[in-house]
Amino acid sequence: MSFSGIEDFQKTVDSIQKGIDNQIHTCAQVYISQYGETIADFAIGEFKDNSACTTSTILPWMSCSKMITAISFAILTERNLCSFTDKVTSVIPEFASNGKEEITFTNILNHTAGIRLLSLKWDDISWEESIEAICQMPIEKDWQVGKDGGYHIGTSWFILGEAIQRLSGMSLQDFIASEIFELLEMNHSWISIPEDIYNNNENIAKFYRTDTDPIRLGLDKYAKAPNKCRPGASCRGPINELGKFMNMLYEGGSTASARILSERTIEEMTSPSRVGVVDKTFMKKIDWGLGFMLDSKQYQDRYPYSFGPGCCEETFGHNGNQSSAAYVDPENELVVCFGFNGLPGEPAHQERLHEINTAIYEDLGLI
Repeated sequence: MSFSGIEDFQKTVDSIQKGIDNQIHTCAQVYISQYGETIADFAIGEFKDNSACTTSTILPWMSCSKMITAISFAILTERNLCSFTDKVTSVIPEFASNGKEEITFTNILNHTAGIRLLSLKWDDISWEESIEAICQMPIEKDWQVGKDGGYHIGTSWFILGEAIQRLSGMSLQDFIASEIFELLEMNHSWISIPEDIYNNNENIAKFYRTDTDPIRLGLDKYAKAPNKCRPGASCRGPINELGKFMNMLYEGGSTASARILSERTIEEMTSPSRVGVVDKTFMKKIDWGLGFMLDSKQYQDRYPYSFGPGCCEETFGHNGNQSSAAYVDPENELVVCFGFNGLPGEPAHQERLHEINTAIYEDLGLI
């Protein structure tokens, strides 16, 4: 166990240890800052047999990656290369087919585009093949673009990544590395980790499927996949480096050494864009900004991938599939990030998520 501030988060530690004892994960990392100062940065457990998880162990961030891609697109809007309200076809003309002609980048970012459903084996096809298939797919039946909402797992985020590449003239991974990760000193984070590092770095954690008996290492096709970059899912790094990114958002787009975006753009992205709509994926009312999930407790006490009962109504961030969370609570001046290496199935994860979010706020004396 490596730690910093761990002694002040006993309920949080207990909730993580409970999951280890119940075999729904074998390790976790936690990063928390308040008032701009780190108050917790610790790791618990083993990410593989006889290998202790430390604060430098590299974990997958899954859909927390969407925030990185969204901010990348926003950087280009501030350079006047595009705008959130532009039609996708202004950048990717071949996207104009089967009812998708009017979709804007706002629709992509707030999950109102209506292109959720595409059955592809993403591990087996290239980036170019993915983009071609998404451009050819139809909009969902009876979907009203901009009015209906439903969380898009991957399709729309490939389109956003392709737009970033065409507008910047750079690969998505190079753009993110130079415009975000390097400036924020996220030196061990990638959206597309090089194959030699992936194969030879002994500090990279992989997911365990803990919804099986016995638990097993998840099927991993990464090294052999034709495309290793997924704009909505493939970021990985230590959770404390994801914390650096979230601290930048908390600070209004800047750090002591670099400005990524203006405060005005951060405010626009983290303000309500889709409000009071039942999400067709999660089947609950969930509000969204532009690339950011917003606290939605005003509609129901519990809902999938909530930031917990203690956060303020202005809280924004994202979660990663059955594994991670990262959010900013402006009222309490908090940044909270954590990640697990076990995929226990949705019901078990939602309970784990509720417990750790509750424990963190109890440890802070906020509930």
